[in-house]
Amino acid sequence: MEDLIGSMVGQYRIVAKLGAGGMGVVYKAVDTMIEREVAIKMLHPEIARQPNLLDRFRSEAKTVAKLNHSGIATLYNFTQQGPNYFMVMEYVPGKTLEAVERERGALPWQTAVPLAAKILEAIQPAHDIGIVHRDIKPANIMLTTWGTVKVMDFGISRMLAAPRMTTEGRLIGTIEYMSPERVEGKPADSRSDIYSLAVVLFEMLCNRLPFQSESDFELMQSHLQKLMPSFQEVGCEAPLAIEEVLRVAMAKSPEDRYASCDAFAAALAKASDNLPIAKRTVVDLVGSLTVEEMGTAGHEFSSGEMPDMAAQRTAPDSEPVAASMGLQAWLRGNWKIAAAVCLVFLCIAIGAIAGLSRRNAQPGNANAPIAPPAAQPRPTPVAVEDQGPQTPVVQPPPATVPSEPTQVAKPVELPQSGAKAAPKPDKSRRQRALDALNQ
Repeated sequence: MEDLIGSMVGQYRIVAKLGAGGMGVVYKAVDTMIEREVAIKMLHPEIARQPNLLDRFRSEAKTVAKLNHSGIATLYNFTQQGPNYFMVMEYVPGKTLEAVERERGALPWQTAVPLAAKILEAIQPAHDIGIVHRDIKPANIMLTTWGTVKVMDFGISRMLAAPRMTTEGRLIGTIEYMSPERVEGKPADSRSDIYSLAVVLFEMLCNRLPFQSESDFELMQSHLQKLMPSFQEVGCEAPLAIEEVLRVAMAKSPEDRYASCDAFAAALAKASDNLPIAKRTVVDLVGSLTVEEMGTAGHEFSSGEMPDMAAQRTAPDSEPVAASMGLQAWLRGNWKIAAAVCLVFLCIAIGAIAGLSRRNAQPGNANAPIAPPAAQPRPTPVAVEDQGPQTPVVQPPPATVPSEPTQVAKPVELPQSGAKAAPKPDKSRRQRALDALNQ
């Protein structure tokens, strides 16, 4: 196969080779339109030369592209360039379950069982719309660096050909995890994926496959005829209740298995008392010091491509310090922008304060506080000399003064609260009026 590094496949620029598998070569690429990293799988030429393969790929790619679930790696595009066919897929950082098992051996049942439930949760939406994976195995299950699970290469087996098609003399799929009906060449449905996932869980728990042989023929015969070995036979310490669940899931007849992934997951939850799995546990399985990135199923990225992520996971206490140092570096390099922003906010604050002051100082402002009325002096009473008891004398009506009309003093009204005080009466006029009455 030709090396495509540095070349363009449509809008995708190939930047690195990630690995190779039975179906083709996988490259890391960048979508030049939106600057997104993707994984591109170029199919082997012998597969691409099969009659009517293009129409089959297009039909299946349309269906697989409809899958929208956080636990399933997304298929972005299927394209052809010259004689080659390419599948553009989501670029996922992490490790395959196969790599984790190779490094750690058997997983504790408290980890393996809820992890299998997560895989079942991801597969169920695909089964709901009639898409069967047909190649469930640890190499197609990704544990991501952010603590989630992703199932890879959904629908690839059906895209490639019918169940009996061979690639290098083997059935499409992996015989070690293949259901009995697929070994016989019968149509596969969701229960075939359930059988394969039961084999995956058995391997996680026991650090070995239920059926082992160097001969493909013997492996196929074991799937068709032999019963799953007991946990005691293989030295597995998982509870007996989980073994019974796996026996149902690995029944030879599809009718005897769980009808759906949801039913399989419910049985596992009951057998393990609804034991959950934390994201931190998945991250620990991936390993903070040996992070590898996976572009698609079974193709490992070179180690060390994610040094920043690994450093953050190994030293979580340094995150606040790193963030503070990053802010200081930004301020040093962009102090003019920071000063301008501060000046704008300062001007806005000064303007707001000045506006409030002017509004409170305006007369008649409804929002201004009401000042209490000033105390007004009371009128001084006119002193009258005490002349002792006297006989009341009827006074004649007052004489009219031609030169000046008689003025009657108006009663003095006390100012009400908040009203303006009345003007002080004219003493000279009042005195003249009293004098006129006394006359």
